[in-house]
Amino acid sequence: MRKTIFILILLSLSSMISAQENKLLDELNEVKGADEQVSYVLNLPVKDLEKIALTKKLESDLNTIASCIMPFVNSKTLKLTEKETVGLKKRIEIIATELFKSDNYVLLKNSGGYAPVYGVGMENIADKKVVIVHLGGDCTIEEVDLKWEEITSVFNNKMESLLKE
Repeated sequence: MRKTIFILILLSLSSMISAQENKLLDELNEVKGADEQVSYVLNLPVKDLEKIALTKKLESDLNTIASCIMPFVNSKTLKLTEKETVGLKKRIEIIATELFKSDNYVLLKNSGGYAPVYGVGMENIADKKVVIVHLGGDCTIEEVDLKWEEITSVFNNKMESLLKE
């Protein structure tokens, strides 16, 4: 009887520990090279998202991090309205939530200066292994860079709040 109880406790603890793992880390082990890993994370699709009007206009499912960031950054060129850019912010929050729910913990980091970092790393945040996507950058800051930081900040704020719950 004691052995059975011990085994049940051990199994429940192991499932709790594995629940804290990040599925994305295992997947990234199969992807070679920094460029491919960054691309893999940014283009990781979230399934079954509700279609919105903007998906038709942009001819995109808007179901990946990249598919929301790029139109937001280029919103001026694409002639997106304020309502549409707000819609992209809401969409990227939904993507962050869905990635979190599927145990794919991700944060985006912009860096600049003389030695920007580009690639994928890992940090422990709130007892969870979180994939950190380092997006590089340079010394100059233009309007596009500010838009990039704005949308990645929306994603990160949502993911961080979920990680800390």
